[in-house]
Amino acid sequence: MAASAARWHGGQPIGVGMKANSVLKTVRNLRNAVSTNINRARGVEFIPANVATLSIETSSVCNLDCVFCAYGKKLSAKVTMPNELFASAIGQALELGFNDYDLTPCTGDVFMDRHLFDKLAFLDATSGVKGYGFYTNFAVPRPKDIDRLAALKKLSGIGISVYGHDLDTFLKITRTTAANYHRLVRNLEHILAIHQRQNFQMHVALHAGRDSIRGRKSEITDVLERFAQAGVSIKQQKNVYNNWGGYVTPQDVRELPVKVMGADAIYKNGACVRLFTTVQVMATGIVNGCACRDADATLRLGDLTTTPLRDILSTTNPAYVTLIEEQQRGDFRSVCKSCDFYASIYHRSGSYKRNNVPLQTLAQWRETAR
Repeated sequence: MAASAARWHGGQPIGVGMKANSVLKTVRNLRNAVSTNINRARGVEFIPANVATLSIETSSVCNLDCVFCAYGKKLSAKVTMPNELFASAIGQALELGFNDYDLTPCTGDVFMDRHLFDKLAFLDATSGVKGYGFYTNFAVPRPKDIDRLAALKKLSGIGISVYGHDLDTFLKITRTTAANYHRLVRNLEHILAIHQRQNFQMHVALHAGRDSIRGRKSEITDVLERFAQAGVSIKQQKNVYNNWGGYVTPQDVRELPVKVMGADAIYKNGACVRLFTTVQVMATGIVNGCACRDADATLRLGDLTTTPLRDILSTTNPAYVTLIEEQQRGDFRSVCKSCDFYASIYHRSGSYKRNNVPLQTLAQWRETAR
């Protein structure tokens, strides 16, 4: 997720507290609002052209039930994608120019798919596939599974989400067992050894369960310190969390120093750029308008089991066009109102310039959309 920019969702350096994060988010929100309004008034739009990454959720089942996640409350099916549907999705995606794949579930963990390595082997063997990667809580795989990861040729890298900096915070966040904690520690040790032998590409996102972990010692902090010494990127995630369209409430996170965002915490003006860059094929085959927060697919564009991907990701698809037009009018559906991944098509991200991303207007997208 090396992996595509679409996969790596950044966090804050270890030690940054909730108050500092809130201030930083407010300042960034105000700055983005000014630039967004100016660009919209000028009719200037920034939509990445030639998007090559498609999100495919191979499993919507999770082994954890984190307090700040919608997983425990979502209504959508908790299933794994059949291998046949996965192969069909990849074949259709390649025909449309997608050659890179983000396998991170919206809510779930890739390793809950018992046939995951069949799918990864398929990607490795398929001509035209450039790379793939995913995030995982890493408390599911066995050591032999981790060894198999290291042998894959097209795996660009993985992100590991670590929930809690010690056993107590792990249990409070994940609402699971100590066995999962100890399995996570073992797996971190195992993949670190692999990284030291062959520079296995990975990134760690730490949800610490505290404002700061300075001076705190545990099995997790010890191994993460060695990760950092080995050059692995580690970022502590902010303690201001999304409410997943109202699914997560302050009551859910009452035992942690966590703030749940309100519905209007992020300024929104214009369609979200992720409608063009981060569409997801869900484990059920539903094609959804966003891979980030919509656990129940309320941004549904179509169903791959009945409609070709080419016809779903098309300007002739009324569901797709309507969703974009709604947001252009300022009409955001419930899950979008509070989404902290929102990025307006009228805001030029600094990453576009750093990565030389070719850009287009909404009118140009309409003319050239797959």
